[in-house]
Amino acid sequence: MNGRRPLWIAALLLVGAAGAFWGAGSVPIALLCLASVAAVVALSGVARRVLGALLVVVGLVGGFSGHWLAVVGGVLLAGSGVLQVALGGRMPKIGVGGQKARAHDPETEMWRALERGDDPTDDKPRGGPSSNE
Repeated sequence: MNGRRPLWIAALLLVGAAGAFWGAGSVPIALLCLASVAAVVALSGVARRVLGALLVVVGLVGGFSGHWLAVVGGVLLAGSGVLQVALGGRMPKIGVGGQKARAHDPETEMWRALERGDDPTDDKPRGGPSSNE
């Protein structure tokens, strides 16, 4: 399974849990679910697994309020937590892949050369004697 797919599944489960808890009147747990969406995409490794364990506990406790939407939200929240505990080490952090891809962009390198004061269109080797001497 692709490493990105469990990450987005976990995030969507959290959004669904937030909606279910909001409908059940458990607004604080719904807000925790929404904050966890940001945390799950920002964290990695052990921190993501600890968050997952916390979400499993909150999901199980929150599901016992008696309202059927809270039960659904608890199942979704616990499912997201289990996914994070099980596959949290293989899920990527958002933004890591994009930075590597842009590092070799020729257009970006040209702009960086201009910021350094170099002329990227000049054919002379850098650091060589200038034509003004």
